[in-house]
Amino acid sequence: MKFNYLKKKLINLAIFTLSLIICLVLIEEVLIFNSSESEDNYGLTKEFQEKYVRYNKHGYRDYEYSLKKPEGVFRVLVLGDSQTFGSGIKNLEETWVKKLEAKLQNERRNESIEVLSISGPGWNSDTHLYELFKNGFKFNPDLVILAYYHNDIPFPISVNCNSSERKVVTNINIFQSYKLSRFIDFRINRLLEKFGDKPSYPDCLNQVYDSIGWQMNKFYLDIMGLALSVQNIHFMITVIPLIHNLDNSYPLLGPHEKLKEFAQQRNLEFLDFYEEGFKNLDANNLKISKTDHHLNQNAGDIVASTLFSKLKSLTNYKKLSYFNKAFTLKEILNEDSSLIKLDSLLNKQNSINSFIINSETETLQVTKDSNQFLIKKTQKERNGRDPIFSLETKLSLSGDYISQEQISFHPNSTTPKLREKIYKDSEAYTQTFERIETDSNGKQITTQFRQRKFQFGIEVIKNYKKLNLEAGIDFPDPKWLDKWVFQDIQPPSIHSSIAKQKEVIINMIVQNPNTYNTPYDIKIAKHPEYLDQLSNDDISQIFDEMVLFETFLVLERYRANDYLNLLIRLIEKSKPSLIALNAAERYRNSLLAPSSG
Repeated sequence: MKFNYLKKKLINLAIFTLSLIICLVLIEEVLIFNSSESEDNYGLTKEFQEKYVRYNKHGYRDYEYSLKKPEGVFRVLVLGDSQTFGSGIKNLEETWVKKLEAKLQNERRNESIEVLSISGPGWNSDTHLYELFKNGFKFNPDLVILAYYHNDIPFPISVNCNSSERKVVTNINIFQSYKLSRFIDFRINRLLEKFGDKPSYPDCLNQVYDSIGWQMNKFYLDIMGLALSVQNIHFMITVIPLIHNLDNSYPLLGPHEKLKEFAQQRNLEFLDFYEEGFKNLDANNLKISKTDHHLNQNAGDIVASTLFSKLKSLTNYKKLSYFNKAFTLKEILNEDSSLIKLDSLLNKQNSINSFIINSETETLQVTKDSNQFLIKKTQKERNGRDPIFSLETKLSLSGDYISQEQISFHPNSTTPKLREKIYKDSEAYTQTFERIETDSNGKQITTQFRQRKFQFGIEVIKNYKKLNLEAGIDFPDPKWLDKWVFQDIQPPSIHSSIAKQKEVIINMIVQNPNTYNTPYDIKIAKHPEYLDQLSNDDISQIFDEMVLFETFLVLERYRANDYLNLLIRLIEKSKPSLIALNAAERYRNSLLAPSSG
């Protein structure tokens, strides 16, 4: 009797287990049936790349464009990551960059406006900067638009936040493609985030924006802005939102505000796609799939239409490519009356073309000879007579930048006070600042107080890339600096022989006695042979310390003071190495800066 009872229980258990397996398999089949190519991150797979993505001869997902810009064309260059690249979008013409180009060209009714995409999956702020130096400038753009996405920010070593999906359910071989286990994992991970047992992706992003990562990011953007400004290329920053909770609970309002403030402080045009296009929309209708948050075609339409509305006034000019570098992007987009008049009067065919456009507060003087355009803007005081500043721009007959001179004047006077000049010489741009004073005899005395010669280029040595800013000054990459200082990865000494390190150490000390003036420095200056008594490790330590100190000075030179001060405070707090501590101490001593304690 007992045996029959046990047998009956086993049979019931077997039936229950079999029923459960059948139910799970059926659920799995339903999930598979309801899935499509575009779901489960298919757009990120190798299969999608091989099937749908084509690259032009320059290595970008775009149509073919010549490096030489056709005459009469206003060229827009968009820098972006996978959201701009079009991950998950099968056809190139359906990416938002190409939709924007089509809208502008249709409005203009010709192809005098081009919109080029330089973008790629996994790209960040550093990639955007390096690609701009590598190829972007070669395309001779009139306007560069940064299509910023929130994970473009560098993630510093000091931030420890892991939002990766946790594996909760073990894969069972009977589940084809493991869709059921993925489905369960997805739901459990969301519950863990909801109850605070696991940080969400937006949580980690917000931590990064509240860390030194934001200062690192600002430095990438500032160098980009500097390189564009010196070459008189217009710059605009746009922000693509995270396609998640687009209502009032949107989780990344803080980073949006930081980027907006960054742009406003630098007088850059700024467009927030969340505020202007996506706010309060249903995120589920705007992303590739539940697990792939890339912009789908609907979202791409919103980005293209919103940006088109911002740039539409570009299509109202007939000769913009010939004179845009003499004006700000804001003046152009606002369709300033003097620009509209200039556009109608400018005649490239005449051998001589000179005219003046006057208003109460501004005079615009345009002169054209057989070689160049000269456009001079003078901003006047309210009395309509005395100048506040003048800006004189020389352009080639094709609109290419030659030089620019800006003069500011003393209040209520025609006496100049300061002069800034930038002129192009071959591939270099020389910038000078002069102070103009009047002596007792009324004679003007000009004193140059700063000069820089920019050489914006890129060098690739094996797998190592470096950007050139000025003669003898390379870009101190924050991501490289973060890894070197806090993880001792890729210290500069590994790229130089011991003999070269000795040479650099001696030259630094001898050529900069006011900076390198410790007893140890003086000993090396007087007795260079002292270095021969040291081990190779000791020499490399001295070399790396000096390079790090010089890197601090470069950061200060390019006004990255917030980043520099926070970096030094982190070094003093975490004490990653004696090299970093010595360099930080040397920097503070050189500037007599107070210690952070």
